[in-house]
Amino acid sequence: MYIVTNLIIMNIGDSDILYSFDRARLIDRACNGFMRIDGLTFKRARDYMAKYSARDYLMQCPLDLSTKELVSGMKDYCLQRRAEMLEPYRKKRYSINGDPIHHLYIIGNGFDRYHGADSTYMDFRSYLLKHNDFVVKMFELFFGPRSMMNNFDDYNDYLLCLQYGRKLPAPKNTWAKDYLWKDFEKYLSELNRERIFDFVDENLPRLYEDDENFSYAEYLGPIDIVADVVSSCTFEMQYQFHRWINTIHYKKGFRKNMLYLDPNAAYLNFNYTLFLETEYNISREHILYIHGDRRQKFGSLVLGHNVEDNEVAFEEWVHKHKNRRRYRPNLKDKKGKYFANDKLVYLAFFLKDMKKGNWKNPIRYYAVDHIEERLENYYAKNIKHSNDIIDHNLGFFESLNDLKEITLLGHSLGDVDFPYFKAIVENVRNVDDLIWNFSYYSDNDIKNIRRFCRHLNIPQGKNVRHFKMSDIKR
Repeated sequence: MYIVTNLIIMNIGDSDILYSFDRARLIDRACNGFMRIDGLTFKRARDYMAKYSARDYLMQCPLDLSTKELVSGMKDYCLQRRAEMLEPYRKKRYSINGDPIHHLYIIGNGFDRYHGADSTYMDFRSYLLKHNDFVVKMFELFFGPRSMMNNFDDYNDYLLCLQYGRKLPAPKNTWAKDYLWKDFEKYLSELNRERIFDFVDENLPRLYEDDENFSYAEYLGPIDIVADVVSSCTFEMQYQFHRWINTIHYKKGFRKNMLYLDPNAAYLNFNYTLFLETEYNISREHILYIHGDRRQKFGSLVLGHNVEDNEVAFEEWVHKHKNRRRYRPNLKDKKGKYFANDKLVYLAFFLKDMKKGNWKNPIRYYAVDHIEERLENYYAKNIKHSNDIIDHNLGFFESLNDLKEITLLGHSLGDVDFPYFKAIVENVRNVDDLIWNFSYYSDNDIKNIRRFCRHLNIPQGKNVRHFKMSDIKR
């Protein structure tokens, strides 16, 4: 299937028009070939090409180039452009008083929790319930892999939430408390499309534009719910998160449990707090706050999901559910008569041939477009662009060539942060001799450490050590 390319052709002859369409087909062929050869989704292929201005290269290519030659040349061009764009970020080098970095600490939320800080995502939930519980309601209603009904203790709670409104009490949702908030950033990538579309489906009146009493207000009302979900889980979530970070403090008496930290080490800090500086007197020049810190302005902290994880999860969901009865082209009504499926989820994700859709009520197709636009807006604004963050801190990662030892304190080793660890390993010169020191709290942490080591191909031998943070008290 060709990708539609926008062309503006004004005041040109027939031969120029033919050339322009030939050039458009070449660009489409390059993008489709890139997707096929590298196994990319359309969105990832398009974004990569746009980021490095691949179109400039393709506009100069001979029209008779084979697809393989076209893709190969385009990728070489993009790599060259990437190197040019990253050059300013390579210039900033990190060192320890002028010497190479030999020891790197990686700091996670468990470090702050060890000192008594109420800094878990469940603590964030408690903060939201006091300051904007609507965000909690929207997150717990529309995020996560389970159906809406299974999220609640009983059917009445489910019905209450379906009534929708800002005055509703927060849902009594034990599954959310046990799972959703414990892996908060992971589930930010799981805005449940099926649940969103079904919710609008239940509330969207059977409207026809040619009806005398047709009202766009009735049509837009349920769709505005989606806009509220997107708004509450983008701007409002990030705004409240930044405010909450500024309320976190260590527990009274924490100093008697302070740890020994190497003063001649570098620090990769995944926390937003400043306690390394304020309580441990670590120089700010030795710390990289990879996701920002609370000194920054509102909206600048990195909080989000991994876009690749989201794309893969969604493709798996479509594949898993494509043969479900409710997503077949034709459904049977209560009288046993078949009719063309016009469920919003089906129209959005499972309808293969638009000519076979139920066009009796085009309002429903408009609804699909409007909802998809809002969902794409959510994902675009909530992506943790890990690779871009690495690129913008390339000087730090390239300063780790001589690294000999890594100490991880309180890091959960979640998949969403895996690209950073991969970047570290790729830049260490003698990676086989690298010593890894992992802090752990429970047996489950040991399992995560072993899984992490397998993913990074770290041998489970003498170079991997486990310890509890209390073992390194001053």
